[in-house]
Amino acid sequence: MTAPLVSVVVVSWNARQDLPACLESLHRQTHPNVEVIVVDNGSTDGSREYVESEHPWVRVHAMDRNVGYAPANNLGFQVANGEYLVVLNPDTEVEPDFVSELVAAVYQEGVGLATSRICHFDQRDRINACGNDVHLTGLGFCRGLGRPSREFDTPAWVASVSGCAFMIRRDVLELIGGFDDDYFTYVEDTDLSLRANLAGYRIAFAPASVVYHKYALRMTPQKFYFIERNRRLTLIKNFRLGTLAALLPPVFLTGVLMWTYAILHGASYVSAKVRAHAWIYRNWGQVLEKRRRTQELRKVGDREVVGLLSLTMPADQVVGPGLFGRLAGIPMNLAFRILAAPVRLVG
Repeated sequence: MTAPLVSVVVVSWNARQDLPACLESLHRQTHPNVEVIVVDNGSTDGSREYVESEHPWVRVHAMDRNVGYAPANNLGFQVANGEYLVVLNPDTEVEPDFVSELVAAVYQEGVGLATSRICHFDQRDRINACGNDVHLTGLGFCRGLGRPSREFDTPAWVASVSGCAFMIRRDVLELIGGFDDDYFTYVEDTDLSLRANLAGYRIAFAPASVVYHKYALRMTPQKFYFIERNRRLTLIKNFRLGTLAALLPPVFLTGVLMWTYAILHGASYVSAKVRAHAWIYRNWGQVLEKRRRTQELRKVGDREVVGLLSLTMPADQVVGPGLFGRLAGIPMNLAFRILAAPVRLVG
């Protein structure tokens, strides 16, 4: 039997220095039928020329500008020929069984997507993400961040893929759609995963599919804007009205935390928060149309999807590492547990 064709889509924006390790590791895959597509997202550092000259086996789809991470991956999906589609960040290196283990994971009954065990590039025994945890207010967090890799040797069902490295079946992609182009970047993996969950598919964590990622936890005003805008859009699109009503108290608390963060970090963050709200209101008709299309995918109730979500936020990723972060996380997460109690009763 011929091995299924797997298309690996690597979106690159000025990632010339990262591409050698990424592409060379993809060239060593044990899966016998892999095509690699680099979507050059308007790079100005010679990335396209490097790939074309040094890796002629790679297909290059070049853009004249940076259209965003979500739209660029969607363009990669459109030109890909594979039965299975892989999204991979360019600042990575993968083990030889990276692709084959993802294929094995999505072969399981009911599985639509699979995500890799992603370790830190320079600390390869430490976790970057083993899928993502999704807080019930729409924020995604790296599952297992900073913990020893050996603690995540067991396959599991997870709420969300990590947008850094995952596989989706072609038929699932055609049913639920790819990334939402309007997200541009950030939270697009959460939205895609929730749509898959609503359509009745499970998401598998495949620990034997190993990736090393140059990851740093940092925030900028632009990132803050996209996270704040896109998490709200994700909630509105994916949940029923009763669930949204039950979510109002924890969403309000998250809003207070985000406003506090913005005010403490200066005018550029406050501006980003205001612009995030304004985009939702300004595009309300478009938001409602997205919601209608998403709800048409529904095969399961909100209770099943909400059961995958987290009631707490990892304090080290919200407040910061160390004792202060752990202590501050105690009352924060206690409040979330209390406010979120009605959400578990939705149908």
